[in-house]
Amino acid sequence: MGRTFVEGTITGPSASKQYRFFVDTGAALMGLPQQEIDVLGLEVVMNGRRRFITATGVVEMDTYHISGEIRGRGFGTMVAPSPIPLVGYEMLQTMRLKVNPLTEELEDVPDEDMGPPYFLTTAAGTDGLLLP
Repeated sequence: MGRTFVEGTITGPSASKQYRFFVDTGAALMGLPQQEIDVLGLEVVMNGRRRFITATGVVEMDTYHISGEIRGRGFGTMVAPSPIPLVGYEMLQTMRLKVNPLTEELEDVPDEDMGPPYFLTTAAGTDGLLLP
């Protein structure tokens, strides 16, 4: 599989900037370099210090309030410091976007798709869960 990127704008109390985000389906949150977080003047989430599992081990860091726009859609969420600007799977699910592995592009999730792939509808019409 290749790499997928998406353009977006982040607006903070001090500045508004456009970024080219790497779409990281293995990351939970959005990420921005700490220097960019500082330039934008983003505010720390109260009691928002979280532990993250990274390639180098478990790290604990602050998270920040963030708002912006991706593909013409506004959003508000949390961002964590990262080496590069990235969009994680929580944002993809919230914005109802998915990565097409053939074209390496983001696509809208069709309205008829109720949610992530773990939701099923039984023959009787009641919702059930697909368990591993």
